[in-house]
Amino acid sequence: MRSAVAAVALCGLIASGCQTPAATPVGSPVLRGLRFAPILPDAADRAAADLVVAALVSNREAADRALECIEAIDAQREAENADATGLAPLAADLHNAAFLPERAYLDAAQVLLDRNDLPRAARGRLRQTAQDDPLALANARMRDARLKSGARLFNALSEPIGRSVLTTALAPYHLGQSLVAYAIEWYREDALPLQRRQALAHWKEFLARYPEAPESRDIAARVKTAEKRWHRTLARDALEEARDALAKQRPREALHHAEVALRHRPDDTDAEKIRGRASREVALQRDRLATSLHFAAEPRAALLSDEARALSLALLAPGGDVAGAARALPPESPLSAAARFALASARGEAGEDAEMWQEMRALARDADEVMARHARSAVQDVTRNPYDAFRRAQRRDRLSTAVWVLLGPAAARPRFSVDGVAEWLLRLPGRVQSIALLPVRVAQLARRRPPATARITALHAARYLSMHGGGARSAAVRDWLEDYERARENWLGALRVAASRADAEPDELEALRERAARQAFEVAAHEQRRDLRNAMLHNVAREFADTRAGRDAGLRAREEIENLKPHHIRISRGFLEENPDVAGPEGLGIEPQLLDDDPSNGELHPDGVALIGGRELEFSFLAVSGDEDDAPERRTTTLSDAHLARLVARLEEASFRNALVDRDDPIVPDAERDLVFERARLGLTEQIDTRATAEADYTYRGVRERYGMVRGREAILPFDIVVQGSLADFSLGAFPRMRTPRETPDAFLYR
Repeated sequence: MRSAVAAVALCGLIASGCQTPAATPVGSPVLRGLRFAPILPDAADRAAADLVVAALVSNREAADRALECIEAIDAQREAENADATGLAPLAADLHNAAFLPERAYLDAAQVLLDRNDLPRAARGRLRQTAQDDPLALANARMRDARLKSGARLFNALSEPIGRSVLTTALAPYHLGQSLVAYAIEWYREDALPLQRRQALAHWKEFLARYPEAPESRDIAARVKTAEKRWHRTLARDALEEARDALAKQRPREALHHAEVALRHRPDDTDAEKIRGRASREVALQRDRLATSLHFAAEPRAALLSDEARALSLALLAPGGDVAGAARALPPESPLSAAARFALASARGEAGEDAEMWQEMRALARDADEVMARHARSAVQDVTRNPYDAFRRAQRRDRLSTAVWVLLGPAAARPRFSVDGVAEWLLRLPGRVQSIALLPVRVAQLARRRPPATARITALHAARYLSMHGGGARSAAVRDWLEDYERARENWLGALRVAASRADAEPDELEALRERAARQAFEVAAHEQRRDLRNAMLHNVAREFADTRAGRDAGLRAREEIENLKPHHIRISRGFLEENPDVAGPEGLGIEPQLLDDDPSNGELHPDGVALIGGRELEFSFLAVSGDEDDAPERRTTTLSDAHLARLVARLEEASFRNALVDRDDPIVPDAERDLVFERARLGLTEQIDTRATAEADYTYRGVRERYGMVRGREAILPFDIVVQGSLADFSLGAFPRMRTPRETPDAFLYR
C-alpha cells in the first residue's frame, strides 16, 4: 500500500514538473459574424441626449431641465436601492463646460472632484484640467523653488553632522566646509532660478487670459519683480560668455555678448569694460587684416628678369623643374625667399614631406615679413601640416594622462573668479588626499580607454596617412592609429589601418576582418529604419562575404525582404488581459480560450497580436513546447473594415482611459501609428504606404509587463536615510537627505 501511494505521488510530482504541451487553435482565432443588437434608450438616455443638444445650441433653460431630470432619475433609483445611471456627474460637467466662464468652470470642477460617484476616467480628466490652470501651475513651481532652496540648506547642515559620528572632533570642520560650499552655490545661483522662470511664464499667461480677474493686480506686481531678476540673470550669463570669449581670444564674440549684457543692464560697469577691451581688439584685428592684404610690388626689373620668368613657368607648367629654376636665382634676388618657398613645396610634392616642413620652419624664422607669414601659416595649418598637429596633440594627451596618474582630481585648476578660487580651496584637502591613490591609478592605466581628446589626435593621424601614406613617418603614425582603434574596440577602423600596411600578416588581417564584420553586422541590425538597415546589411554581406558575420548579414537581409511587413503595431498579451474590452467582442473579438492560461486549448504568446499592414493581423501562439521563451508560432488573419475600425477605436479609447486613471501608463505620441489608425477608421487600408519612412512600429504593453508585480512609488516623507562612510578619513555616519522636487518635462524650455 505504501509503495502504491509513493508511486502515485512520484507520478504526480513528475507530471507537475513537466511542461504542458501547447496546442495551436484550429480555424480563425477571431470571432466571426458578431452582431450587436441596438439598445433601446430609456428616460435617462433621452435626458442625456437633450442635454447634449441644449449644450451645443447654448440653450441654458433646456440644459437646466435635462440636468434636473437626470439628477431626479438617479435620486429615484437610489431610493429604490438600484444602481445609479452614472450620468449625473458627467452631465453636470457638460453643463458647467457649456455655460460657465473658464475660472468658474475650474471652481465647479473642484466641486465635482469631491463627489464619490465621479468615474475614474472623468476624475483623471478633471484633475488634469484643474492642474493645467496657469495660476495653479505657477503656485506649484513656486512651491518647488522654495522646497529646493530649503532642501539645499537642510542637506548642507544634516550631512556633515551625520558623517561625523566616529570623528566628532572634525564635526566643526565638516560643517564649516559644507556651509562654505552652500554659500558658493548660493552665490552662483541665478537671480531667477529655473522654477521661478516657469512661474513667471505661467503668471504672464494668466494675465493674458484673465486680465480682469481679482488676482491680476497682485500677479502683475509679481511679474514686474520677477522680470527684473530675469534681466539680471540674462545679463550675468551674457557677461560670463563675454569673459570666456575674451579669454579664448575671440573679441568679436566677446563684443556681442557684452552688448547683450548692457542691453539687459545698461549700468553694468564690468560689461562696459569688456565691451571697450573687445572693441579695441576688434579694431586691432581689422588693422592687421588690412596690412596683410596690402601688396607692395617688387622692383620691375626683378620681376621681369630671366630667372623670375623661368621660375614662374616652372611653377605653372605641369612637371616643371621648380628646383632648378629656384637654384638659378641669385642669392641677392628679392625673389629668393619666394624661391625657397617654391622649392620646399616641390620637395613635399616629391614625397619628401619631412624635408619640406624643415625648410618651411626655417623660412618662417629667417625670411622677410611676407614669405615668413606664408611659411608660418603653412606650418601652423593642421590640414596642410597634419604631422606636426598630430605630434602636438600626442604630447597633449601624454601630458594629460601623466598629470591624471600623478595628481588625480588634484590636477583640476580653479576658475579665475572669487567663487571659483574659493571652491578650489575648499576642495583642496580632498584633492591632496587623492594623490595617495597613485598606485590605484597606475593599476587602472592599463585598462583605461583612450581619452576623449585622442579623437583629435587620431583625426590628424588619418589625415597625414591620406596625404603622405608612403612618407618617412607613415609607419610610426600607422602603428599609433591602429593601436588607438584597437584600444577603443573600433575593429572596422583597425582593419582599415592594418590593411594599408605592406607587412601585414594574413592571419592577423583575417582575425580583424571577422571582428570588423561582426561589429558592422551588429550596428546594421540595431538600425531602426528599415531601408537603412537593409542597405547596411547588404553592404556588410558584400564587403565581408568571406566571413561568418557577412553570411549572417546576407541571410538577415533576405529574411527581412521575404517577411516584409509595412507596419508592426503590437498589442501584447498582457495588455489584452488588462483591457478585456479590447480583447472582447466589441474590440478584437478573439476566442476566450486564448487567454485562459491553458496551453492545451491554445494560448497567446506574450507577443500577442500585431497589426502588420492593411487589414492583416498576425497572431503569435505558444510553441508546441508550451515554453514562453521559445519562438512563437505565427498566423495571419484578415479582418473586415468595420471590425478593424472597431478594434482601433477600442484600442485608442482604452489607452486614453488608462492614461487618465494611471500616471504610470501615459500615452506616448507616435505620428506613424496615428496615421495608420486614421486610415483604418476611414476605410483606406487597401492603400498601403510601403515606404520605410511611413512604417509604424509601436507596442501596447500592459502595466504589469513594464513594472512587474509591484510598482515603485515615491515615499510619502520627502527624506532619504543615507549611510555613508570612507576608509580614507575613517568617517562613518547616517543622516537624512531631503529630496528636491523633480523637474517638469518642459523644464528644458526655460534653461
